[in-house]
Amino acid sequence: MAKWTRLTSSDSFSGEMSTLLAKDAEIHGTLRTQGSLRIDGRVVGDLFVGKSVTTGNSGSVEGNIQAESIVLAGRVKGSLVAKEKIHLEATAELDGNLSATRLSITEGARVRGHAATDEVRVPSAKPAIADVTDVESGSLVPRNRPATVD
Repeated sequence: MAKWTRLTSSDSFSGEMSTLLAKDAEIHGTLRTQGSLRIDGRVVGDLFVGKSVTTGNSGSVEGNIQAESIVLAGRVKGSLVAKEKIHLEATAELDGNLSATRLSITEGARVRGHAATDEVRVPSAKPAIADVTDVESGSLVPRNRPATVD
């Protein structure tokens, strides 16, 4: 087991790292571990981690991640759910929802999804989309324009 010294995914992670997925490695399927995990390679599938998940700049995950804490510097297409903290570094790209007790985002990180920082509201893997036929005509406002009051 390696001993990591800093809480940044671009270099390393603090605490004991029990599993390391190297830059040239790729895994397809569900991965479960009670320890910590660092991803510098590619994972296609869901991750269930007992302690911490760290993705390096070259790491990518196509699936959901559930862990005690998550540090993201690479790319994830899926939801992040952490019991404690999620930290997104400047190089992070998240296409999905996230939920954690504490959240920190470094300037430059890209997020396309919803965030929740309470224990009651955990986002689903895929956000619900309103059925356009159920919405009154004219009540929709494009996200890039403010709503006007008549």
